[in-house]
Amino acid sequence: MTATRKSPSVEEKIDQLEEVVQDVLGSAKEGIARAEESMDRAKEALGEGYGTVRTRSAEAYAKAKEYLTDARAALESVREYMGQLYGRSREVVEEMYAKAKVQLEKLSEEIKKGYARLKAKVAEIDPKAIRDDVIDYIQRNPGKTILIALAVGFAVGFLVRPREA
Repeated sequence: MTATRKSPSVEEKIDQLEEVVQDVLGSAKEGIARAEESMDRAKEALGEGYGTVRTRSAEAYAKAKEYLTDARAALESVREYMGQLYGRSREVVEEMYAKAKVQLEKLSEEIKKGYARLKAKVAEIDPKAIRDDVIDYIQRNPGKTILIALAVGFAVGFLVRPREA
């Protein structure tokens, strides 16, 4: 069997997905930074309004409300970016799953065909005929047979003898 490798299309998809993730994370960071900045402004506005007259407090409250609205909008855009990331990631994963499923089915068919060929070859083997061929060879070539047996015995003895550490 051949060694399995990632196809270039899978690596390209992973690279594309990584780029999308980086873009979305960058946008999310910007949105969160805007939200934090708006919340800080709201805190400052409320802090300023606390020590001043009621009219000033009303203005500070209005500013704080405006900043909190900005923060909400920034967080909503972050949510949208994350939704886009989820959608794109899901598409890529589904596509890769479909490709892997097709490859698995092909491989399964190849294995089934190989098993059927092997089974047919094993069925063709006649152990009695092989035994008769071996006995005939031994009877025709006793010297070679003894030398082969001696070599095999030597090799087995070499492999199983205890070694010093």
